[in-house]
Amino acid sequence: MNPEIFEHRFGNGHCVRYRRLPSGTCYHAETPVPVIELLEQLRQSRRKIRLFYGDPATGQSWHEEHDVIGCIGRSTGSIKVPLLIEPGEIGGPALLDHCIIRIDTPRKVLYQHAAFRVGEVTLVKGALQRLPWEVWIDDVVHARFQSKAEAQQYRDFIQGHRFARR
Repeated sequence: MNPEIFEHRFGNGHCVRYRRLPSGTCYHAETPVPVIELLEQLRQSRRKIRLFYGDPATGQSWHEEHDVIGCIGRSTGSIKVPLLIEPGEIGGPALLDHCIIRIDTPRKVLYQHAAFRVGEVTLVKGALQRLPWEVWIDDVVHARFQSKAEAQQYRDFIQGHRFARR
């Protein structure tokens, strides 16, 4: 890989450094090379994946649950950034590729930050009648559910033991 590094200044004054690959795809300059190489392979194969976003310095998950499952595509224009495209869709959101801390297929982990951490996830019977089942992460309530089964599925999804929520 022999990328070109360049800066792009947006209309709001914000400046981002990119790494343009020979393929034309542009990744954030701070994205680890193994992540770039894997994302490029996945873009070409169109395999369905799940992304975990988090703090690239610590490996702590942000517990994202939306816009994390799909195939890797690429935007058009002069700066072609990787996109996450849901099945049946044409486009999708741009990746925060420099904040990816884990990449899964339905059957295995393809990449994981050395210090990947979700936190301590627990299932608790709470006091709310309408949503009695709570998922706590590091001693803070993160989500509430009507049924224990829904809460267990969510807990397993957030921890990466389950590929999709349903």
